[in-house]
Amino acid sequence: MSRMKKYRFYLLALLPLLGGCEAYLDVNPKSEVTDKELYATAEGCEDAIYGIYAEMGADKDLYGRKLSFEYPETMIGNFTIPQTDPMAYAVQRQWTTDDAVTIAEDIWVAGYKVIGHINKALTHILPKADDVYPYIRLYKGELLALRAFMHFEMVRLFAVSSGSGDSAAKAKAIPYVKSYGIEVTPYSSLDKVFEEIVGDLTEAEKYLAEDEELVTPVRTNAADGFTSCRITHLNLYAVQAMLARVYWTAGNLELAEKYAEKVIDSGKFPLMRTAEAWNAVETGTLNMQETLFGLYSTQFLKNYYDKHIYSGATLELSDEYKEVYATDEAGTDKRYTLWFNTSTGQCIKHYSKMYANGETNATYTGNSIPGLSLIRIPEMYYIVAEANLTKDPDKAVEYLDYVVTSRELTAFADREGSITEENIYNERRKEFYADGESFFDMKHLQSDVELPGMGVFSGTDDATYTIPIPKSVEDNYRN
Repeated sequence: MSRMKKYRFYLLALLPLLGGCEAYLDVNPKSEVTDKELYATAEGCEDAIYGIYAEMGADKDLYGRKLSFEYPETMIGNFTIPQTDPMAYAVQRQWTTDDAVTIAEDIWVAGYKVIGHINKALTHILPKADDVYPYIRLYKGELLALRAFMHFEMVRLFAVSSGSGDSAAKAKAIPYVKSYGIEVTPYSSLDKVFEEIVGDLTEAEKYLAEDEELVTPVRTNAADGFTSCRITHLNLYAVQAMLARVYWTAGNLELAEKYAEKVIDSGKFPLMRTAEAWNAVETGTLNMQETLFGLYSTQFLKNYYDKHIYSGATLELSDEYKEVYATDEAGTDKRYTLWFNTSTGQCIKHYSKMYANGETNATYTGNSIPGLSLIRIPEMYYIVAEANLTKDPDKAVEYLDYVVTSRELTAFADREGSITEENIYNERRKEFYADGESFFDMKHLQSDVELPGMGVFSGTDDATYTIPIPKSVEDNYRN
C-alpha cells in the first residue's frame, strides 16, 4: 500500500488504540492484547508512527488548522477574522472569555493527547533490541524527536519567553511528560523543559544516523515503505534543524549555528536557484527541495481553502503583507509574485489545486506531497547569519545573501551599508508568511503587535504571546 493511502486511513484505523484518558484508564485486557499484537511486528510499529503523523496533520486544533495558520497568523495581524469568529477573543487577548478559554483548552488537550500517543508507542518500542526489526532505530529516533517537537510547540505557546522578567512564570512552564499512564508529571521550569527537549533530540540524532544514506539531495514522492519520503518523517536533518531552532529560541546562538551548519553542509537541501526549481513547486505541497520536515495533510489544505480561498471564506489577508514585502526591497521578490494573488487579495501559498472550485481532485499533478512544511532550509541560513552579525559580519552577509539571491533579490553585499538584525528578521517575515512561524519570531524579539481597531499589544507584556493554561485542563496532560 502506498504511503499516502496509509496516511488517509491510519488515523481512523488507530482510533481505538489512540483513545483519550477514558479509554486507557479503564484497563481492558482485550485492548492490552491488541497493543501487544500491534507492536509485535515491524508493520505494527510503523502503523502506530504513521498514525501519530496523521493525527498531527488532520486535527483542527493542531496543524490541520489552528497551529498551522489560524492562531499564529491572526494573532499578529497577517490575516484578519470577523468579530463573530470565536478566535477573535483570542486575537484580542481576552483569555477569560468562554470562546478564548475553549480555544486554549482545545489546543492544550490536543497537544498532550499526541504526546500521550507518542509515549505509548515509546513504551512498547524503546525497550526492544536494536536488531529486532530492520528499521527499529528509525522508529525510536522518530518517536523521541516527535516527543521533543510537540513539547517545544507547547512551551512556545503556553509558557513565557526566555526574555521574560517573570521568574515565577519561568519556574513553572509546562509538564514534560515522558511516561504513559495515569501518573502525574510535575510542571518543569522553562530551562528544564528546554533541557529535556534537547535531551530527546540529541538521543534521536544518534538513532537516525541511517538517514545520511536514506535522504538524498534529489527527492520524489514515490512511496515505497517506511524509508521513503523521509521529509514526511522527523528525519536526522529535521532533528538537527530542530536543535538549531531550540537553541536559537533559548538564546544560545553558538549552538544554534553549529546545528544549522550541519544541515546546510549536508548538501541535501539546496536552495531553489533556477526557474525550473521554482516552477516545480506547486502551492499547497511540501517543497521537495527545501523542506526538511512536513506533514502530508489534505485536511490542512481543505481547511485553508475553506477559511481563506473559498468565496464564503472569513479569514482575510491583511493589507500589511504589501508592506512586509516592500521592506528592504531590492528587486522583484519571487515569494511575493508566487505566494500572493494581488488581484483577489489572497495568499495562495497553501492553496491546493485539489480543492479548486470545491473539487476534491482537480488539477493536482501528483508529483509532490500535499500538505504543509514545518521546517525549511532558509531558516538555517538565517540562524547562521544572525549568529555571525558581530563575530564575522562578512559571513553573516554571505549566509543571508544565499537566501536573498535565491528569491531573486539583490544581494546585501551589493547594497550600501552593513546588515543588521532587523534585516534578518525582515527576511524571516517574508519567508514565513502564512506558515505560523512569524508569531514566534516576534515573541522571541518581544516585538509590539499593532492590530487595526484594537491598538498596540506590548511585546514585553507576556500576555501578548502566551496562552494562559486554563484551570480546567491544568492537569489534563495524560491523554
